[in-house]
Amino acid sequence: MARQLRVGDDDLINLRSAALLHDIGHGPFSHVFEAPLKEINGPEATHEEITRRLIGGEEGIVSVLGERTDEVIALLSEDQNGVLHQIISGNIDADKMDYLRRDSYHAGVTYGNFDLERVLYTLRKTQNGSHEDLTIHEKGIDAVESFRLARFLMYAQVYYHHTNVVANGMLQRALSVAIRDKVVEAERMRTSDSSFLQYYLALDDARLLSQVLSKPESTAAGLVRRLERRDLLKRGYESDISQERDLHLRYQLGTKFTPDMAQEIETAVAAECGCDPDLIIAGVVKNENSLFKSASVLLEEEKFPILIETKNGEVQLIDSFSTLTYTGNPRTTFYLFCPEEHRQRVQACAGDVIASTIG
Repeated sequence: MARQLRVGDDDLINLRSAALLHDIGHGPFSHVFEAPLKEINGPEATHEEITRRLIGGEEGIVSVLGERTDEVIALLSEDQNGVLHQIISGNIDADKMDYLRRDSYHAGVTYGNFDLERVLYTLRKTQNGSHEDLTIHEKGIDAVESFRLARFLMYAQVYYHHTNVVANGMLQRALSVAIRDKVVEAERMRTSDSSFLQYYLALDDARLLSQVLSKPESTAAGLVRRLERRDLLKRGYESDISQERDLHLRYQLGTKFTPDMAQEIETAVAAECGCDPDLIIAGVVKNENSLFKSASVLLEEEKFPILIETKNGEVQLIDSFSTLTYTGNPRTTFYLFCPEEHRQRVQACAGDVIASTIG
């Protein structure tokens, strides 16, 4: 991407460093760990923020980057919108173009395939006053459309597949229960703690699981053992929220769903079915492909739209060319997972319990 856009040598070094380092803030089990991390620290605790802290505060990294440290951190800052930042984190960035095809291959599906070479070939850098924008030449529109569709389908068919959703949900629940029951050292995961970065860097998948399993009689350890033998919780209740006949229920689950609401539903269903509430997992999955949103909606959300360079050199929004612009609601599904032995009971009572709980 950088060579196609004729990025200078100094910027190329910074870009390569940012690309190599952009995800080092992920904790054990990657995105799954962010939920318990936010549970401890609040919504500002993200892997992006921890990445920037590590780059600026980890001695080994600073010794390599030297005077470039601040420039690399700036490239990864969320308020940046230049071409270099858009290569790292944008609508058409290197990360998405890499993981869609790679994940598609390793999952044994074709949904993530798109014409990568054509997208790269049609990348352009345009000048808007003192600001540079990443654009796609008009002749690459179809390739970009296939890229946008590939991302939507990979989320619909792989990332948000119910098996993946329940496995992630079980691991997150195990970590949350371990934190609640003081099996895991939550205090050391506080980002305000002076030794946080040192502890965080040492906390890999195996070390975290060993902490959870250190109390074998706990529900958290039981959930991990279920995962190890692939004894996953089952779908006790599932609802396509857009098809929900009860408009109040559709509104509450589709737009007002919160962790507190999930806990209320879990507790009520568990009481009705005689099940441990820690083994009932309620969740809403929204497959919302932001790459199909209109430019006006993206700008309202402070995100950058895809720009097209026409054959005569003008820059226009992709909305002017695309017939696939997203105008509907996200594909939203409500799940209630439970142990196999409680499945029939949950199926029988869940609808009424949910309606009465959030009504």
